[in-house]
Amino acid sequence: MTATEPRQTSLLLPERARLFHIGLPKTGTTHLQNAAAALRPELLAHGVHYPGRTFNHRREVSSFMGRGWGWGEKPTRENWDRLMAEVEADTENRIWLGHEFASESSEKTVRSFREALGERIHVVVTLRHYGSILASSWQQYMKMGDVVGFEAWLDAVLADPPNRKVTKTFHTRNDQGLVVSRWADVVGPENVTAIVIDKATPNLLTDAFEDLLGLPRELLATAEQDGYSSNRGMSVEEAELLRAINAEFRRRELPWTAYEHWMRQGVAGHMMSARLPGDRDSSFELPEWAAAKATARGNRYVDQIEATGVRVVGDLDVLRVPARSSKDPVFTVDQVPLDAATEAVLGSIEAGLKKEEKLAAAKEKLAAQRRRQQQRPTLDSFRASELATEVGRRAARRAKGLLRRG
Repeated sequence: MTATEPRQTSLLLPERARLFHIGLPKTGTTHLQNAAAALRPELLAHGVHYPGRTFNHRREVSSFMGRGWGWGEKPTRENWDRLMAEVEADTENRIWLGHEFASESSEKTVRSFREALGERIHVVVTLRHYGSILASSWQQYMKMGDVVGFEAWLDAVLADPPNRKVTKTFHTRNDQGLVVSRWADVVGPENVTAIVIDKATPNLLTDAFEDLLGLPRELLATAEQDGYSSNRGMSVEEAELLRAINAEFRRRELPWTAYEHWMRQGVAGHMMSARLPGDRDSSFELPEWAAAKATARGNRYVDQIEATGVRVVGDLDVLRVPARSSKDPVFTVDQVPLDAATEAVLGSIEAGLKKEEKLAAAKEKLAAQRRRQQQRPTLDSFRASELATEVGRRAARRAKGLLRRG
């Protein structure tokens, strides 16, 4: 299927199907999630339910897997249970849920997802050229507080066997052949659709999701997104600025909650949304040795995917194209553009202001509660006849509360 072809009615999932998008990471997942969240009412009007209240289901999927987020934080299973209660309550619509962390699932976890989502599950895997995801994947780890340089990271992940001590989740989630075959073995190849991302057909991803879910063509494109919400790639200068700050953050043993607020949402988030790389920014390129290894690995993955028999949207041969390389790629820099540093600082200031606003709102809410309590009449203010009536009222309210909790 290409962007210029008519709607593919053969892709349409059965009514009340549960589309579970497992990634892979860096394949347009954030773009889709933001579009779905922004268009929740419009999707529901067309029979598609995107459950939850946040822009994606990262917390819910993580809690089901028992997977940590950052350092020192581990979601509880109640997040998944709450999401599934909403899913189970919907008896009319197709469901769209998932997160790319699900691509890290072991066979045991895949079977658990299959059992939880039931017979109506349909798994969607989005695939991208293996060589092209390396730089963007490394950048994603930088936004999680990692400090290893890009060149050293390439050495580790492209080693044979790979060095799993360095960003071990990368190997689990990006073994494209293993991920597709594992899910196909558990849910059946007829219940798996693989979508191949190709720059030559930029609308293929959203077209495919619209066809799978029975949505009007180009609906998903109506959601406005900036560089942060679309998760654009960083330049070498931007990434190195972030890595330098990460090193200080980790050296001082600051908590993950602080990093997520000040760095992910503040510094990185604002820098990515407020600017685009310019003439003074360097693009990430693979050295020739890395491109050769990535190409060979990508070809092996395609062979494995073809053997599974899953439905494929797009051209798998796109994943076989030799990875682009450079004889003299830029790995590190000692200077960053002034506007990048400016936006990074402004991002941290904005994060601080948001924190102050939340604190002020919380203080006002607490003060309002205290004012209501002070205005509530006490038993001392009642006469004897009124006292008996008020005691009865309060006892009745307390009894009703106990019954609701019981």
